[in-house]
Amino acid sequence: MPTVTPRFSPTDSIILLVDHQSTTIDWVKSLPKATVIASCRVLARMGVTFSIPLFLTTTMEEYVGPTLPEIEEVAPDAFAARFKRGGILSCFDQPELTAALKATRRTNLILAGLTTDICLFWAARDAVRLGYNVNVIADACGTMSTIGDDTTFDRLRALGVTVSVVNQIVTELENDFGSPDGLKAQQILSDEVISKLT
Repeated sequence: MPTVTPRFSPTDSIILLVDHQSTTIDWVKSLPKATVIASCRVLARMGVTFSIPLFLTTTMEEYVGPTLPEIEEVAPDAFAARFKRGGILSCFDQPELTAALKATRRTNLILAGLTTDICLFWAARDAVRLGYNVNVIADACGTMSTIGDDTTFDRLRALGVTVSVVNQIVTELENDFGSPDGLKAQQILSDEVISKLT
């Protein structure tokens, strides 16, 4: 019987958004760009609202631009402190980022990135290697084809990564929508996802 791991909580988790940039978002064809952006905004707002350490990274900003303005809007401090790097594909090869993550003393990592099959994959793989419990949020990721997403998620599951979606991680972090904190989480989902359904 499979082992059920403890739920992630706001007090033991980190959120890392990898390379959600103004040009990389245009490479996403595996699901609607609006879905990716909305899911990232939910994750960023969860970080800000519940004091979950939130880290943003970018690569080669001079070519692919900064972090998306939709994320900057809801997480200006994380945007200002974003970890910029050159052409290194795995953000975990940047010592400043790995040191900042380690300094949180948390090992539950909520992770999303662009593109799924490149920078997200290498980040997730290296996070597992470094001992993090990794939960990849699939609808905050994306790449040029659905096969790119599917193949990557299969490989990551084989490495022990959990693959879920933004609704699941929100309700994992706040599992009682009748509580004051649960109502805040519910409002974030309502603002960013439910209110935009057509």
